[in-house]
Amino acid sequence: MQDPHVPFFDRLRRLLPGPLPSDAFSRGTRALERGRLDEAESAFAEALASAARPPEIAAVRNKRAIVAIQRLELERAVDELIAALEADPRSAAAITTTGNLLLEHGAVDEAIVHYEYAIAVDDGYAPAYHNMGVALHRSGRKREAVGMLRKATRLESRMRRP
Repeated sequence: MQDPHVPFFDRLRRLLPGPLPSDAFSRGTRALERGRLDEAESAFAEALASAARPPEIAAVRNKRAIVAIQRLELERAVDELIAALEADPRSAAAITTTGNLLLEHGAVDEAIVHYEYAIAVDDGYAPAYHNMGVALHRSGRKREAVGMLRKATRLESRMRRP
């Protein structure tokens, strides 16, 4: 069970000022975390213009899809996800975001397939485990869901360590 204070501190962390990241992708990610969608969109446009390798392009396109989702622009989000996966078909982030869209629209089994694939592609990608846990829970597979959520928590805690 998650400590009830974690969401509070996550929200507080997003509000506190810190040094502004220097690269466009990091600036966009920071703006997105703070709900500053115009700022995020601008930074991701800059990041896309300078992205050279397929994994970089996929990462930026995935973030642009998340901005579109938050703006409730589903068609644009799907277009960005397609572009991300065309650039890098093994982008665990884009595969997971696609699963999230499916899950939000009630296609739980299809979402699970996407999360399984994201985990097969990158078995250290914590969001895929977390979202798989949510999807499994929704499908009534509670024991499996708990296992996935625990795995996500372990992976996330490893990423936070200095």
